Amino acid sequence: MVKKNMLQRVVAVLVLICVAVGLLPAGSASADDNKPGTPSITVQMVNDTDIKVTIGNTSNVDFYEVWVTSDCGYMGYKTMNYYHPYEYNDDNPGNYINAAKVEKDGSATRSVTVKNLTKGKVSVKVRGVKYRYYNYGSFLDDSYDWYYGDFSKAKTVTVKSSKTGYKTSYNFSKAKKGDIIKFGSYEQDYPINGKDPIEWVVLDKKKDGLFVMSKYALDCLPYNTEYVNTTWAECTLREWLNKKFYNAAFNSVEKKMIRSAAVKNEDNPYWETEGGKDTKDKVFLLSLSDIVNTKYDFDSDGYVEDINRRCAPTDYAVAQGAYQHNYFCTADDIESCVWWLRSPGDDGDGAVGVLSNGYVRGYGYDVDIDRAAVRPTLFINLKS
Repeated sequence: MVKKNMLQRVVAVLVLICVAVGLLPAGSASADDNKPGTPSITVQMVNDTDIKVTIGNTSNVDFYEVWVTSDCGYMGYKTMNYYHPYEYNDDNPGNYINAAKVEKDGSATRSVTVKNLTKGKVSVKVRGVKYRYYNYGSFLDDSYDWYYGDFSKAKTVTVKSSKTGYKTSYNFSKAKKGDIIKFGSYEQDYPINGKDPIEWVVLDKKKDGLFVMSKYALDCLPYNTEYVNTTWAECTLREWLNKKFYNAAFNSVEKKMIRSAAVKNEDNPYWETEGGKDTKDKVFLLSLSDIVNTKYDFDSDGYVEDINRRCAPTDYAVAQGAYQHNYFCTADDIESCVWWLRSPGDDGDGAVGVLSNGYVRGYGYDVDIDRAAVRPTLFINLKS
């Protein structure tokens, strides 16, 4: 009995230590006690483009996430519990995107209308989420993260029409370096409500075309879905930009105006990591040399807080997981984010990124992190 009591005391002390360092939530020894229930859902068409999702009452839930398939959906698997991947980390297969958040409201009917979806078969699933609060003691502030429940059984409906592209004719002959132009369209709101015109910053203008970069970070994906040595030529982000994004963002007229660019993939100059094969791309990312090029109005020093390198994510990008800093802001006073460049980091399993303060992280991020945002670049022909 003495040995048993001693063992119980040791276990209790270990649990308290885990709580103190944040390995376990205060007041709970088992994560299963807090796991949200699995919701039931019904899905119905509101009109040819919109669906209404109604969620059944579920235990232990603070809010619900509604996920739908979409033409701008992710290719591969997305980790959806960033902070505690060992707890209820349901991977997201295929093309699902985070479409809406629904607060739990007592016994009232919980529903949301998701608008302007992709034409064709659309699959919907929902999961419950619960806040988990920590209290580390008087010397630290309270904090929280989330418990994720299991997804509901998917429901499928048919969307009969959808918005595609932005306009059917353009004239950018008077555009100049530094201007903001609108070209193509992409979802930018949350909850999603249909594609919006994409704003582009003109980085350079030549007689026959414009070199442009999106003003905002439009989505959030890893550089590569697996943590392996890769290059821009091989990574899944390049594939997504030139397939999923390209087809979702541009109509047939706009596609004819986008030049297939010869993209040079240089080695990392600091770490001598190989940049891989050069590529031909419709859509791509800036390189390490681009982001310190004064020709594009960036500071030549990558280790300064260049406000021209800061980028705000769209609400949609944040909903898909983009990290948004609450201290550093862009020139128009919007909180900025971390975003990818195409250049390799200090080794083959990393890629360079721009920090929210405008610094360039020359040694890179692991290629499979899913909190960095995507800021596409492309060439627009003026003679189209």
